[in-house]
Amino acid sequence: MRLLVTADLHYDIRRSIASVEALAERVCRTDADALVLVGDTAGAAHQPLRDCLRLFADFPGQKFIVPGNHCLWCLPGEDSIRRYEKIIPSVAAEAGFSVLDHEPAIIGETGLAGSIGWYDYSYRDEVLGIPLEFYRAKVSPGAAARLAEYRGLVEKFRDQLTDRHLDIAVRWMDGAHMRMDMSDEEFLDYVVGRFDGQLETFEADGRIRQVVAFVHHLPFRQLVPTGRPAKFAFAAAYLGSDKIGDTIQAYRKVTHVFCGHSHWQGKCKIGNINVVNVGSTYTHKNLEVLDV
Repeated sequence: MRLLVTADLHYDIRRSIASVEALAERVCRTDADALVLVGDTAGAAHQPLRDCLRLFADFPGQKFIVPGNHCLWCLPGEDSIRRYEKIIPSVAAEAGFSVLDHEPAIIGETGLAGSIGWYDYSYRDEVLGIPLEFYRAKVSPGAAARLAEYRGLVEKFRDQLTDRHLDIAVRWMDGAHMRMDMSDEEFLDYVVGRFDGQLETFEADGRIRQVVAFVHHLPFRQLVPTGRPAKFAFAAAYLGSDKIGDTIQAYRKVTHVFCGHSHWQGKCKIGNINVVNVGSTYTHKNLEVLDV
């Protein structure tokens, strides 16, 4: 069986369009058994997601998608949980895609499990010394100091903030574009619990020889980019969680894991598990091929 895997197509962003269309043409010319899009296919607007998925209409194999954080960004009147549970699966189904988070699949003797994953700030760079409340607010001290709505947060920690902290000016835009009645930690537990159920079911199924997992956020901190400027170090808090990797490692049948999100290509081996970050950027889309 041949699997094709890509991630972070961001078809709602102008500078991504040409590279996505070129990749889709390449994919549709193959005779692979399945295609998986591992998150951030598009953003809040529904039509770019529809248009992107339709690019793969001529692909002959099975088609799967895992949502990314951008996929949960909301239009007026929406909330992110409903997008995750209802809207994304509905739009995907129109184009012949299944959402692995909700519908894990079996092809031959291989189980395909999927999850958006999420973050709980466990990957934050402790060296920065930024209070946890800034991570929860999804705004760095320098950005908070420039925004009236965060004046109280800055004042609360004024005695702890240094000029170095205030030089870090960045926002994690999930805070501006998502709406849900859960904390990040609660949402992580929610999606990882579902993912764990998929893996447990596959582990107990005697028909399945191996499991390939697809997670948008980084499941292992070994994939977090290091040695980068402070604003990127701040953003590391939102790249994933140890809980995802711990869940995966609990199951012996998992042989491969694919992720995206960081736009930073990388590979590592965790025990007997081969882990690949697809590493697509806004202007260049990577395609991974796995023969199992």
